[in-house]
Amino acid sequence: MLKRTALAVLVIAALPMQAYADEGKFRLDAHASLLGLGLELAAPLSEKYTARVGFNTLKLSGNTDSGGLSYKGDLKLSSVTALMDWRPWNGVTHLTAGVIFNSNKLELNATATSGTVYSINGFNYTAATGDAINTTVDFNKVAPYLGIGWSGQPKKKGFSFSSDIGILFQGSPKATVTATGAWTAAGGKTVTDLVADAQSQLNSDLSNFKYYPVVSIGIGYTF
Repeated sequence: MLKRTALAVLVIAALPMQAYADEGKFRLDAHASLLGLGLELAAPLSEKYTARVGFNTLKLSGNTDSGGLSYKGDLKLSSVTALMDWRPWNGVTHLTAGVIFNSNKLELNATATSGTVYSINGFNYTAATGDAINTTVDFNKVAPYLGIGWSGQPKKKGFSFSSDIGILFQGSPKATVTATGAWTAAGGKTVTDLVADAQSQLNSDLSNFKYYPVVSIGIGYTF
């Protein structure tokens, strides 16, 4: 995360410094989005172009029991954004392109609470109490972003609202599975086969989730 934040700072440092001297204005924006809660700094480069860098973070946890398994999940959202807005009509509407440094992660643990049968990739595995499957889902670390939004110009002082709708081209998520215990299935399958079967099925199921919708609303202040 630190490396990605440093890279975002370098993006700001690379912006034309003359634009800062001419305008002397920045907009600091606090927002909530499907990437989490975040802060963002915007700086005008010209009448039509604005550069934005920011970060998002959020952690959600949940627990449930189903089919003899106790599930515990953690969704950890963490990303750094480097975006460029283009205002083709010199108004509040902007088109946006950029990259998002994506450290989002999903962790899921399933522990057998009693002797149970767990179907995975077409095979029925039997588990004893305490047997567990651990799954981590990661994403491409660098993902392009395209979107459209509405916000006040950073060069105009005061408060302003902002909203964005876009698509994060995150690529197919990648699942990593580990397991503990004495999982068994017909045909002599063991816990090693369970791991391979579970990882194969998950990666197949996740292959269609290449695009992640992003909706954001926020309030900012230009100074």
